[in-house]
Amino acid sequence: MSDAHAHAEHGEVQIDKSLHAHVCSAGTFLKVYVALLILTVLTVGVAQFHFGSANLLIAMAIASVKAGCVMAIFMHLRWDTAINNIAFLGSLLFLGLLFLFTMADFATRGSIDPTMSQHAEPPAQTD
Repeated sequence: MSDAHAHAEHGEVQIDKSLHAHVCSAGTFLKVYVALLILTVLTVGVAQFHFGSANLLIAMAIASVKAGCVMAIFMHLRWDTAINNIAFLGSLLFLGLLFLFTMADFATRGSIDPTMSQHAEPPAQTD
């Protein structure tokens, strides 16, 4: 079995000082919080107007900025290593491709098969 004090036999414990947690100030958190509140109010305000097919694009852009703020500050990606940022950006790229192909499919359904873009009629009532 291992001894709880086995490290004392080998001398002093070496601590890797290159590994440290980044501590944000309360001011930084407050600024991000206020920015998120402003973007939320902007989202609600934009939803009150009709921009046609751009509604989804505007909502996704605002949501992406909000998600970026949360990930950069609260998840500490701003101060993280490059490999984690590359992994994040790669996953963001594939998520963007997923949205792009989904929206392309949704937008072209009527041009390929006109019956796919028509609404179904409700079933007839039988008495």
